[in-house]
Amino acid sequence: MRKSLSNECHHEVVIIGGGLAGLSCAVQLSKAGVRSKVIEATDRVGGRVRSDVIDGFTLDVGFQVLLTAYPSCQQLLDYPALRLRPFEPGALIRHSGRFTELADPWRNPGKAWSTATNPVGSLSDKLRIWRLRSKTCRGSLSDLYERPHTTTEQYLRDFGFSDRMLDQFFRPFIGGVFLDENLSVSSRMLEFVFRMFSLGDIAVPADGMAAIPRQLAEQLPHGSINLQSAAVQLDGKRILLSNGDSLSGDHVVIATESNAAASLLDLPQMKTSWNETTTLYYSSPRCDQKYKSLILRGDENGPIQTATIISNVAEEYAPPQNSLISVSLSSHDGKSSEEIEPLVKEQLTDWFGDQVNQWELIQTYQIPYGLPLMDIANVIRSPEVEDRENTYLCGDHFQTPSIEGAMDSGLRAANSILAKRASI
Repeated sequence: MRKSLSNECHHEVVIIGGGLAGLSCAVQLSKAGVRSKVIEATDRVGGRVRSDVIDGFTLDVGFQVLLTAYPSCQQLLDYPALRLRPFEPGALIRHSGRFTELADPWRNPGKAWSTATNPVGSLSDKLRIWRLRSKTCRGSLSDLYERPHTTTEQYLRDFGFSDRMLDQFFRPFIGGVFLDENLSVSSRMLEFVFRMFSLGDIAVPADGMAAIPRQLAEQLPHGSINLQSAAVQLDGKRILLSNGDSLSGDHVVIATESNAAASLLDLPQMKTSWNETTTLYYSSPRCDQKYKSLILRGDENGPIQTATIISNVAEEYAPPQNSLISVSLSSHDGKSSEEIEPLVKEQLTDWFGDQVNQWELIQTYQIPYGLPLMDIANVIRSPEVEDRENTYLCGDHFQTPSIEGAMDSGLRAANSILAKRASI
C-alpha cells in the first residue's frame, strides 16, 4: 500500500473511504473484473471498525461484534479464516443486586424453564419475546424494511411488553446495539437486529474486529488501496487530495461517513447526528467469573450500560493467565476519562466484588461518532447521487447503522456501477 499518488491518475472507479462500505464495494467490483482505487484518509483500513494491540491485549475501538447472520458478511467474508469466537446466546442481566440469566431457549432448551421463571420481566413478557422473534424472522429483509414503523418504544408497548421488561432488558440491549436507550430508533431497526440475533451467532474474530476489514482488503489486487490520502474536494469526476495530488474516475463512490460526504458533495442536508459512546478496557491477572455472554445493567443505575469478559469469549484477546474486561457506557455526560473511571470501578466492584481492586485500566475510548442517528424509512434506495452522473453513495448512514448496513450499501453501489457499465 503506497501513501501517495501520482498527479492526475485516472481509474475505472475511485472509492473515497476505506471503511467496510468502500472495501465491500471494491471487492464486489473486483470479483466482476473491474479494478478500483480506494483512497483512505487514515493510516489503516476499516473506518470505525478498528482494533489496537496494547501490551498483548487486543482492544476493539468501541465494543463491536459480528452477527454471523448478516447476509452481506456471509457473501463477502471467509468465516473460518476469521476464526470466529461466539458468545454464549442470551444475556446476563443485573436484577436486585444479582446476575440473572436470560437464556435463548431455542438454542439452549435446558434453560427454558429457568429463563421463563426468572424475575426479569413477566412470563407474558417472555412469551412476547417468542412472538417477536417469530415475527422478525418471517419474510425477507426487504419485506422487513418496508413494514410500517414507529419508534421502538411505541412498538414494544403496542406489542404488550411491560415497563419492567422495557427498563430491565430492552433499554440496555438497544442501548448497547444502537446507542439509544431512549428507544427512539425506528422499530424496523429493532426487527432487523432481533432477526439477526435469532438466526446466527454473536461473535468476534480471534484477532479482533479489525480482522474483518483486513480480510476484505486482502481480496483486492495489490496497489488498490492508498492510505493517508484524504479527499478534500470533488469536482465532477476529479478528486483533489490533501497532498495536492489529484485523480479521476469513470465512476466515483463516496464511502465516507455522512458529514464528510455532505462536505464533498456540498449537500449539507446529508449530515446526520451521531450517538456517542465510551468503552473502557481492564486487565486482570485472573477473573473468577467464567461468563461468556453479554452483561446488561438491568434495573441498576450507574454509568455502565453493558460489559463482557471478552477474553472468556476469545482467549486470544488477552495474554496467557490474564483476563480482559470490556465495559461500555451509555453516555459520559461530558465527563473526562479521569472523572468517569472511578464511577465505573465502583459499579464493577458491586458486580464482581473485591477482585476488581486488582483490575488495571488499559485504555479508555471516548467515541463521539459511534453510530449515525437515523431512520431506515428509505433503506431500499438507489445509491446514485441525484443530478451527479456516475457518482454513488454508500455507508451505514445510507442504510442501517450496522456492519451489515455498511457492507450491503457497498454491494449496492458496486452492483449499480456494474449495471451501468453493462448498459453502455
